Amino acid sequence: MKRTHLAALVLLVSAAASAHNIWIRPSSTHLSGETDYVAIDGAGSDFPFDVNHRGRPAAGLHAYAPDGKEIEKENLAVGKLRTTYDAKLTQQGTHRFVDELRYVQFNYPDENGKNKRWRDSPEKFQQENPLADKKREKFKQLTFIAETFATLGEPTAEAIKPSEKGLDIEYLTHPNELYVGEKAEFRVVFDGKPLADARVRLAKDGMRYTSPKFTELKTDADGKISIDWPEAGMYWIGTEKEVPSDVVKDAPHTHRYAAGLEVLPL
Repeated sequence: MKRTHLAALVLLVSAAASAHNIWIRPSSTHLSGETDYVAIDGAGSDFPFDVNHRGRPAAGLHAYAPDGKEIEKENLAVGKLRTTYDAKLTQQGTHRFVDELRYVQFNYPDENGKNKRWRDSPEKFQQENPLADKKREKFKQLTFIAETFATLGEPTAEAIKPSEKGLDIEYLTHPNELYVGEKAEFRVVFDGKPLADARVRLAKDGMRYTSPKFTELKTDADGKISIDWPEAGMYWIGTEKEVPSDVVKDAPHTHRYAAGLEVLPL
């Protein structure tokens, strides 16, 4: 793909046109020493990294060491507007922090004819077939993954390997080795295969103080995007794909992926 500078990307998308954006960010992405702590914040908000709508449920939060083992979320607090926890890093290498949400939902009338919504996990829907005696409509399935990374010592590759199932980004440039003026390459994949012509949205922290617009990119035939970062800071990157649900007949299954990435000055 032709090298692309953020300032020259062809399309800007108003933030107001989008639903609340789920984000996750670490207090630091580069740490040193034998052990250290990182604080993880997450929320859903009008603009990525803003705190103005809703905290994230604790059930979907996970923290993984470089060897893939889950580590403790200390001082976990689920607030009205933001969720936060601390993680102690004891292994050298890149750690992965995830906010995961999976559900099926549909609308149905209650005994008074008022419209209600059922929402729960795909597993529960399959096991219980809830409210089957009601007129169920507007089915949809959602899988959402938000993640960020922090490295103790030198970056490692295990934590950033893309999933073989669902929507993900393959970090051809390590997410903790992003620097102003240096090209970064990512590949959007679905079920482990490159996703051509995928829409990717990008936003920098501080949108509430600037023109609130996302930058929009499209992947090339090999699923790649290439970015030269114009300035340092935290960036939110997101993409999505809709496919037929394998749980609910004739319903859409929307896959969404987002990440919080720090770009450092050289």
